[in-house]
Amino acid sequence: MIENEPDPLRRIPVKHAAEIRAEIGAVLRAERLKRGLSLEAVAAQTRISKRFLEAMENDRFEEFPAVVYLRGFLKGYCEHLDLDFPALWEKIEASSKPAADAASPVPAADGKGAAPSRPEAPHASRAHASAAHAPPEERSRETSSTALLMVVFAVAAAVGLGIWLAEDRKPRETASDDATPRVLMPMAHAVAPKLTLRATDDVWVRVAVDDAVVFEGRMPRGAAMDWKPTKTVALRTTSASALSVSLNDAPAPMPAPTPDGDYRFDLP
Repeated sequence: MIENEPDPLRRIPVKHAAEIRAEIGAVLRAERLKRGLSLEAVAAQTRISKRFLEAMENDRFEEFPAVVYLRGFLKGYCEHLDLDFPALWEKIEASSKPAADAASPVPAADGKGAAPSRPEAPHASRAHASAAHAPPEERSRETSSTALLMVVFAVAAAVGLGIWLAEDRKPRETASDDATPRVLMPMAHAVAPKLTLRATDDVWVRVAVDDAVVFEGRMPRGAAMDWKPTKTVALRTTSASALSVSLNDAPAPMPAPTPDGDYRFDLP
């Protein structure tokens, strides 16, 4: 791997430039409060876990497993609040770099007070010389291998982020589904039965609906009457062949007479 090249899966250092990270958290929190938003509302709108929102606002960047996760969540949070993400991320990058080695003392112009320089170790000199004089083909292979490793790391990080986000959203989505009220379909009302009696010839008839006599007398030819019983209809007549019965506008056969001579229709 090329020296000084950033590892895409390194953890965020937590001991450098605390005042810069505090300024970032304060900016996020101040903008959210300015808009009158709660952490719960932001979490629901951005699909970012409340735990990670609190971590960003309180500068607890060590809670993120890798830089790619912090970058993705911070970018989404900044877009939601209309904040300048590149500027904030620049400060994060600056604070995450390890402190530079102390500069070597500059020798005085007159040579006084200059510390004697230590001779470079022979094996180190040979290593640098070997690297500097390596054939172009070998240097090209090293560069290609490093680029391939970087691509593999980036793909692995993207897959890990997708799985992590899917697992993090499952409880929230389940809770949202449970909270959605179910729409109850109206119950279909049962159709009230209707019995229609028609006379095909002049005939005497007595009609009892639900054990109560509702008609008794002569029906002229062509006359029709209907009722809406709940239990039974009993007909007594001098000529059953002169009567036609329909139930809910559908022809109904005349039942066999009872010992009392009634034609009884029992409704379901």
